[in-house]
Amino acid sequence: MKSWSYGINSIYKKASIYLEEASWWMFAVGRIVEFLCDLIPPISLPKIKMRLKDREDIEFNGGSEWTTLRDWYGDLRQIFHCFVHMPAFDFCQKRIKLKSMEIDYNSAKKMFYKEDKEFWDKEIEILDL
Repeated sequence: MKSWSYGINSIYKKASIYLEEASWWMFAVGRIVEFLCDLIPPISLPKIKMRLKDREDIEFNGGSEWTTLRDWYGDLRQIFHCFVHMPAFDFCQKRIKLKSMEIDYNSAKKMFYKEDKEFWDKEIEILDL
């Protein structure tokens, strides 16, 4: 399966077209897990104490070895994102071949303005500020 997209940088007037190629199920897995991530409710985790083992985590925690599940992970949505969504995303991205091609910014605007008018108008509005 192939998926086409484009990206622009309105400040530097750069544009690119992207082609992603992979099995159809690779795209399906990515979309399904992304959809599920949005469905998970942001229920706060309990304040159960936990001990950090990794030196970097302890430094990040202000030098303390102890924290709580809520302080460290936040809520159920964050746990799902860390331990399900991101590993699935990484798995899929490693198997998707990406090709990109730079194109002229004005050519990109001519090609994509009609189908993505709202996006382009917002970009133009931001530049005018």
